[in-house]
Amino acid sequence: MQQVIKFALVGTVGFAVDVSMFTIFSFGLSLHLEWARVLAFFGAAFTTWLGNRHFTFCSKNANRAVSECVKSLITACIAGVMNFSVFKVMTDYSNELLFVYFALVCGVLIGMVVNYVLSALWVFKAQHA
Repeated sequence: MQQVIKFALVGTVGFAVDVSMFTIFSFGLSLHLEWARVLAFFGAAFTTWLGNRHFTFCSKNANRAVSECVKSLITACIAGVMNFSVFKVMTDYSNELLFVYFALVCGVLIGMVVNYVLSALWVFKAQHA
């Protein structure tokens, strides 16, 4: 249970990065919503990999960093497809400001569940086998 809490804390930081980058790209720089979402997603994915590597799963093997990063990015992309799909479907319904953020949160929550399962069972599995 402690690992899930740590994962959620790292995810909270990742979510803050995600929302901040999304806001800057979409509303600050006027990028199209989908492009802003993709760029923010990759920034958050890198942030959460670092946090999960050092805090949640305490990976200390420097030789595994590249492998973990690649697996984490693949995992984030799988979760991200679900995240982005939910976001896209919901924002096709409405582009009202508050609804856009509601869509963002819904997509992130679905992605978080998928990301945790794959991280625990695949990305960082060697440290816990």
